[in-house]
Amino acid sequence: MSKTILKYILGILFLLGAAVVLWGGSWFHVFEKNELDVLDLMFRLRPPIAVTDRVVIIEIDNSTIKKIGHFPFHRGYHAKLIDALVRAGAKALVFDIFFSEPRSGDKDMLDAMSAGRNVYLPYVFELAPQKPNEMARAVNYSAQNLSPFVSVAKGTGYINVISDPDGKFRRVPLFVHYGKVKYPALALLVGSDYLGTSLAQDKIPLDENSNLIVNFAGKWVNTYQHYSFGDVVESYEDQTVGKKPVLDLNIFKGKICLVGYTADGTTDLHPSPLEPLYPSIGIHADIINSMIHKKFIARASRVMNLWILVALGVLILAASLRASPLQAFGFLLEIEAIFVIISVMLFNKLGLWIDVFYPLLITGLVYLLCTLYKSILHFKERIILENEFKIAKQIQESFVPAALPEVDGFDMAAVMMSAREVGGDLYDVIKFDEGTLGVMVGDVAGKGISASLFMTMTVSSFKFFAKPQVRPQETLFSLNEKIFRETASNRFVTLYYSLFNLKTRVMSYANGGHLPVLYLAKDRKDAIALDVDEGLPLGMMNSAYSGRQIKFDSGDVFIYYTDGITEASNTQKEMYGFERLKALVQIKRSLLAGQLLDEIVKDVMKFQGKRKQQDDITLIVIKVL
Repeated sequence: MSKTILKYILGILFLLGAAVVLWGGSWFHVFEKNELDVLDLMFRLRPPIAVTDRVVIIEIDNSTIKKIGHFPFHRGYHAKLIDALVRAGAKALVFDIFFSEPRSGDKDMLDAMSAGRNVYLPYVFELAPQKPNEMARAVNYSAQNLSPFVSVAKGTGYINVISDPDGKFRRVPLFVHYGKVKYPALALLVGSDYLGTSLAQDKIPLDENSNLIVNFAGKWVNTYQHYSFGDVVESYEDQTVGKKPVLDLNIFKGKICLVGYTADGTTDLHPSPLEPLYPSIGIHADIINSMIHKKFIARASRVMNLWILVALGVLILAASLRASPLQAFGFLLEIEAIFVIISVMLFNKLGLWIDVFYPLLITGLVYLLCTLYKSILHFKERIILENEFKIAKQIQESFVPAALPEVDGFDMAAVMMSAREVGGDLYDVIKFDEGTLGVMVGDVAGKGISASLFMTMTVSSFKFFAKPQVRPQETLFSLNEKIFRETASNRFVTLYYSLFNLKTRVMSYANGGHLPVLYLAKDRKDAIALDVDEGLPLGMMNSAYSGRQIKFDSGDVFIYYTDGITEASNTQKEMYGFERLKALVQIKRSLLAGQLLDEIVKDVMKFQGKRKQQDDITLIVIKVL
């Protein structure tokens, strides 16, 4: 098996393994506490939902304790409450209170319950630890009412609630198995009796363990109609003796009346999504309210959450691999925002709770991993490219003179400074024989490796055509013909070529679109530019090239350069320019070639300041001794 195939297989296995791990986090609800926090946030941000007026709360609150005295009350008060609500025409009276021990007044309460036949009583199971995908099971009773009360009650049901991993109470088992019997929750029993439906749970969405997720209608003080236990009893007593009651008890006609503790110090309070302490009686009210309005909370299945995660992951993966990191990040934020908005809408409109935290976490992680992966690839490509640049630079340097030839009567210096690792400038100084010296400088259009390769081809071809007996314009003509005929890169090169005849003291020159040589004669104050009549850059088209000659003498200076000098710019975007170069060499003309070259480079660098070099710089200084 080849290494490439092995790496491909290992890569696939790694991706599959990563996918399994990420999907496993969704399937096994690894971040369940975070998902519950998101659920609580959606409860708090949700617009108010419909709350039935058929459910009223009768609270044993602080005012009741103040009126009647310490708790537990004489059961005669409960008898009066039952009589009052029965006479008022209440549909159901549901106690979230236990009457588990005999007390005075039991007979009065028993008679009232027997007459009304609309009282529901609670009990509590001792539940076994719940296993995944298993309905709640009881091992015993934790709290029960006296059997005489149970015998005359319209119905009894358990009031167990189940805490989530974060300690909050959001779920209620609708049925509990105890022995061979399946018992209903008190709220389910009351709601079913009120609506005249069966106790079947197939129309109520449940979680995987057959628990109902409570659809909290709102904060305790803002939902349902609340009345004080003490006010109801007092109103009944006043009505009995002909006094004007505090409450018109007719308000309870046809209502489901839930009776429970809300006074300070009572233990029947639990943390809920909406507030730290929420009475258990409120949970019963919320369940009945959901049954009346047929509005429940349903959690998306593991499979559905998994497919949502896959869809989001694929979208972010595709964007992260194809777009730039910044574009991919913008797409990530956009997709996550759309996902959150849809999740909130589904919760508000349909009561559908889908996982939000984990998909957001994973999509962010996918983006980070893809960006890291692309960065590693880019880094590897950069290393490869840098190695290629080094090789290209070595090749390029091999085509540039390692040292200038020694020629009697001439002082010469040259420098080439690339703006990148490799450049497009080129030059050559050839000592053909004791009587002839050739000097060439050029500039390939463009930068980088391709320009460098074009430069090496140009230099090698130049060396083939440049001969001491061939005039510079003829050399450029032949070189241009070859470049134009044999290259298809649409590149071109400017090139200036001159021949020095050391015996006759004549310099012949031709120019193919390059900057003219700057010439300073010893007996002339101003420098001049040595140029020709015609000569296009090489490689653009078949063209004629003209040439000229000039006599030189001791003390004369010739400056060959590329546009990296004249077009060098500073932070104010001003260019160095020909006139600045001309003025400098006129002042420094007495220096030796190497000194003059250093002065020019130093002045250009000083002019640029902190601005980075934008173009290749090539400079040749020849001084006739």
